[in-house]
Amino acid sequence: MLNSTSPRVGFHGATTATLDWCEANYQFSYYIAEMANTFSNFVTIAFAIYGCILSTSQYLPQRFLVGYIGIALVGLGSCWFHATLQFQAQLADELPMIYVTTTTLWLLFDHQSGFTFKSTRTRLLTVAALVFNVLFTWSYYVNRNPVYHQVVFGTLLFCILFRIYYLLTMSSVGKHVPADKRRTIAKLFGLGVAQFSFAFLLWNLDNMFCDTLTKWKVSVGWPLAFFLEGHSWWHVASGTYFKFIGIQCIALCLKDDHRNFTLEHRLGLPYVKRVDKRAQ
Repeated sequence: MLNSTSPRVGFHGATTATLDWCEANYQFSYYIAEMANTFSNFVTIAFAIYGCILSTSQYLPQRFLVGYIGIALVGLGSCWFHATLQFQAQLADELPMIYVTTTTLWLLFDHQSGFTFKSTRTRLLTVAALVFNVLFTWSYYVNRNPVYHQVVFGTLLFCILFRIYYLLTMSSVGKHVPADKRRTIAKLFGLGVAQFSFAFLLWNLDNMFCDTLTKWKVSVGWPLAFFLEGHSWWHVASGTYFKFIGIQCIALCLKDDHRNFTLEHRLGLPYVKRVDKRAQ
């Protein structure tokens, strides 16, 4: 468990979660344990809602909508977790993180043409993902070690990274995608990974230098001190959104005609646009 900077107990009682963060507990509200870490998740939820809207407007396959809903659930669960610091809320944050990453791997390995569940490959991948998620949920509930969750989550992220690299550079399947689109996907996914990694660095700096950062917060004062809440930047970073757009691009190009889709930007954010919305 990380050391909390505040012994305060609020509306939700003593923490039962296996993690606590550098942000002082119940500093600003009797009802919200960690103010910045709670409300910064609204950015994660906003990215997910934005992705849902654009995915629906472009008539993209519903599997991508499921991915955005999963990201939104992570944000909602994280809000609950940081607001209460209760173990059941921690599960609502951490379990969807695993579910979203396994869904992503499912998207990347299901590269046969078409978006139905008729193929044997699609069905086997779906069963494998479901079995893995059920087993992990059970094992994590029994073994409430946050390091276990972090190792599994990190391993899944590296699997996604290697799968993307394989599809873009080595796979004969990926070679059907034009080189310019593969470069675009690589840049998009790479930008997401860079943002994600930087946010993860800030999160760990927050853990390692909590005492120093707490002194700085007091010196600077609030609301400016909210910018020194390193874990909140993990929620605010748009890396997950950029990575998922890159994953959408490669999945659509592999399972459909790449000429049906292009990458556009709106409000400074990339999204996949269907060239001909009738070609559904």
